[in-house]
Amino acid sequence: MAVRSVLVSDTLETFRTTFNSLGTDVGDLGSLSTTDQSSIVAAINEVNTSVTTAFKIADDSSTQQTINTGDVFRISGTSNQVTATVSATDTLTVALASTISGITSLTATGTVQGGTLTDGTASLTSGALTGVTSATIGGITISGSQISSADSTLIQMEGLNILNVSSASTDTDAFLVSDGGVVKKRTGEEVLSDIGAASSGFAIAQAVALG
Repeated sequence: MAVRSVLVSDTLETFRTTFNSLGTDVGDLGSLSTTDQSSIVAAINEVNTSVTTAFKIADDSSTQQTINTGDVFRISGTSNQVTATVSATDTLTVALASTISGITSLTATGTVQGGTLTDGTASLTSGALTGVTSATIGGITISGSQISSADSTLIQMEGLNILNVSSASTDTDAFLVSDGGVVKKRTGEEVLSDIGAASSGFAIAQAVALG
């Protein structure tokens, strides 16, 4: 549409028709869909305010950031922890990464499921625990091939089965016995006395004396 103008040499009729055409070009104020229909300027200001209103975001520490018109509100994930994906239409998806690392503490109240749980040394896989260097259960500590008790000298085991016991290279003069279910040791001489047997020296002397 050409610019409408009135020259100083134009007639009053030309001014009248040009002015009326300008009103037609601008339009009827009653046709505005804005709340304020008092003038074109008021309507434009209302629209401008509605599309340029800024908003703020804040974190748990009350740090705030103002998002102005034209700014990009970016949601950032953390590598190997949280992912953030934007897709159509107007959708933001936040999820845990398939492989998570860098967490210093994790508390779970339900069931933790996974292929392998590990702290870098010990691993738990399908019910099997490997790589454990020591374990403390109540007052009992298991470390290497040793089992010790912090609160008692007795460790109770039901149905104890000892396999592959190596032979002593020397006479240790010690025998394991059960004392009311408690494993204790006795010397050879004590065992002979317990079962009413004679020592080899006594047996020889007795045989000589009896001829």
